[in-house]
Amino acid sequence: MEERLLQILSQYISLRAAENLLQRVLAQGRPASPVAWAQWIEATLGPELLRLLPFRELPPELKALVRELGDLAPPHAVEEEGEEEEEALEEVVDLEDPQARQDLARRLARLEGVVGVMVAGKSGKEELFSGEPVPLDLAYPLLRRQGYGVFYAILEGEIVALRPLAQGYIGLLARKEANIGRLLHALRRLISLAEVSG
Repeated sequence: MEERLLQILSQYISLRAAENLLQRVLAQGRPASPVAWAQWIEATLGPELLRLLPFRELPPELKALVRELGDLAPPHAVEEEGEEEEEALEEVVDLEDPQARQDLARRLARLEGVVGVMVAGKSGKEELFSGEPVPLDLAYPLLRRQGYGVFYAILEGEIVALRPLAQGYIGLLARKEANIGRLLHALRRLISLAEVSG
């Protein structure tokens, strides 16, 4: 699998850079099954690669590999994956319902490494910060104009991740050592009720 990934990555970055990237990302944990490899490419390797490349999504070769790996899963593998598979499913959220905003903020605040959450809709917002609140409102209009689906930045000692949704957004503030792939995965799976009922 690593050889295949190196072949794909070296089309976009130097072979040495590709080897270093793979080693660094695999040090966080090595997938054990084709389904796990597919999830790892999307949630862990992908975000790291996109930091280096001017792309908004995975290169076509990596997308094709993810599909191929997903097809290798036996039919009953979905049931066995249990909780992890459940997490991979999209979740519809209503950013205009105060109770729904509060519930979502509490759930996201429990993610490993998260120290702040902001769930903002057109009609109000829910903030949970363990320290000083961060003014994430300033970044949202810029992201909206640029068309980002999910955005993150590494600041001095923290990670800021944002997901624009409908007329609002969801923002996470996490410790620098938090797993960026997991945070982005948690944000990507959220869809706005307004977009679904559209």
